Amino acid sequence: MNIADPAQPRELLQRLLAAAGPEAEEEIVTIADYLREQGRQAGEREGRLEGQRSTLLKQLRLRFGELPEPVVARVRAADTAQIEGWTERVLTSPTLDDVLTER
Repeated sequence: MNIADPAQPRELLQRLLAAAGPEAEEEIVTIADYLREQGRQAGEREGRLEGQRSTLLKQLRLRFGELPEPVVARVRAADTAQIEGWTERVLTSPTLDDVLTER
Protein backbone atom coordinates (compact mmCIF):
# COMPACT_ATOMS: atom_id res chain seq x y z
CA MET A 1 0.00 0.00 0.00
CA ASN A 2 1.16 3.50 -0.81
CA ILE A 3 1.25 5.39 2.51
CA ALA A 4 0.04 8.58 0.79
CA ASP A 5 -2.94 6.83 -0.87
CA PRO A 6 -6.03 8.67 0.45
CA ALA A 7 -8.25 5.80 -0.69
CA GLN A 8 -6.96 3.61 2.14
CA PRO A 9 -7.32 5.66 5.37
CA ARG A 10 -8.72 2.83 7.51
CA GLU A 11 -5.94 0.44 6.54
CA LEU A 12 -3.34 3.14 7.17
CA LEU A 13 -4.86 3.89 10.58
CA GLN A 14 -4.80 0.20 11.51
CA ARG A 15 -1.13 -0.04 10.51
CA LEU A 16 -0.31 3.06 12.54
CA LEU A 17 -2.15 1.70 15.59
CA ALA A 18 -0.34 -1.63 15.33
CA ALA A 19 3.06 0.08 14.99
CA ALA A 20 2.46 2.52 17.86
CA GLY A 21 1.17 -0.05 20.31
CA PRO A 22 -1.85 -0.04 22.61
CA GLU A 23 -0.65 2.83 24.80
CA ALA A 24 -0.91 5.27 21.87
CA GLU A 25 -4.17 3.92 20.44
CA GLU A 26 -6.57 6.35 22.13
CA GLU A 27 -4.52 9.39 21.20
CA ILE A 28 -4.12 8.25 17.59
CA VAL A 29 -7.84 7.55 17.23
CA THR A 30 -8.65 10.95 18.76
CA ILE A 31 -6.31 12.67 16.29
CA ALA A 32 -7.77 10.69 13.39
CA ASP A 33 -11.31 11.67 14.42
CA TYR A 34 -10.25 15.30 14.73
CA LEU A 35 -8.65 15.30 11.28
CA ARG A 36 -11.69 13.61 9.76
CA GLU A 37 -13.98 16.25 11.29
CA GLN A 38 -11.72 19.08 10.11
CA GLY A 39 -11.81 17.65 6.59
CA ARG A 40 -15.59 17.35 6.68
CA GLN A 41 -15.98 20.94 7.86
CA ALA A 42 -13.56 22.23 5.22
CA GLY A 43 -15.52 20.37 2.55
CA GLU A 44 -18.78 21.88 3.77
CA ARG A 45 -17.29 25.39 3.75
CA GLU A 46 -15.93 24.93 0.25
CA GLY A 47 -19.28 23.54 -0.91
CA ARG A 48 -21.16 26.52 0.51
CA LEU A 49 -18.71 28.95 -1.07
CA GLU A 50 -18.99 27.23 -4.45
CA GLY A 51 -22.77 27.47 -4.18
CA GLN A 52 -22.55 31.19 -3.37
CA ARG A 53 -20.22 31.73 -6.34
CA SER A 54 -22.60 29.92 -8.70
CA THR A 55 -25.59 31.88 -7.43
CA LEU A 56 -23.75 35.18 -7.78
CA LEU A 57 -22.70 34.36 -11.34
CA LYS A 58 -26.31 33.51 -12.20
CA GLN A 59 -27.53 36.80 -10.68
CA LEU A 60 -24.85 38.77 -12.52
CA ARG A 61 -25.79 37.14 -15.84
CA LEU A 62 -29.48 37.81 -15.30
CA ARG A 63 -28.79 41.43 -14.41
CA PHE A 64 -25.99 42.34 -16.83
CA GLY A 65 -26.07 39.70 -19.58
CA GLU A 66 -23.18 37.52 -20.71
CA LEU A 67 -20.16 38.00 -18.48
CA PRO A 68 -16.60 38.51 -19.72
CA GLU A 69 -14.33 35.56 -18.88
CA PRO A 70 -12.13 37.68 -16.54
CA VAL A 71 -15.21 38.48 -14.45
CA VAL A 72 -16.18 34.80 -14.24
CA ALA A 73 -12.62 33.90 -13.25
CA ARG A 74 -12.58 36.65 -10.63
CA VAL A 75 -15.81 35.42 -9.07
CA ARG A 76 -14.61 31.80 -9.12
CA ALA A 77 -11.41 32.84 -7.29
CA ALA A 78 -13.11 35.13 -4.76
CA ASP A 79 -13.23 34.44 -1.04
CA THR A 80 -16.32 34.44 1.15
CA ALA A 81 -16.09 38.12 2.12
CA GLN A 82 -15.81 39.25 -1.50
CA ILE A 83 -18.72 37.05 -2.59
CA GLU A 84 -20.90 38.35 0.24
CA GLY A 85 -20.12 41.98 -0.61
CA TRP A 86 -20.79 41.51 -4.31
CA THR A 87 -24.01 39.61 -3.59
CA GLU A 88 -25.25 42.53 -1.49
CA ARG A 89 -24.50 44.99 -4.31
CA VAL A 90 -25.79 42.99 -7.28
CA LEU A 91 -29.35 44.31 -6.92
CA THR A 92 -28.50 47.96 -6.27
CA SER A 93 -25.42 48.71 -8.38
CA PRO A 94 -26.11 50.23 -11.80
CA THR A 95 -23.17 48.53 -13.57
CA LEU A 96 -21.19 45.33 -13.36
CA ASP A 97 -18.08 47.35 -12.50
CA ASP A 98 -19.94 48.93 -9.56
CA VAL A 99 -20.84 45.50 -8.21
CA LEU A 100 -17.26 44.27 -8.34
CA THR A 101 -15.55 47.42 -7.06
CA GLU A 102 -13.77 46.68 -3.80
CA ARG A 103 -14.97 48.85 -0.94
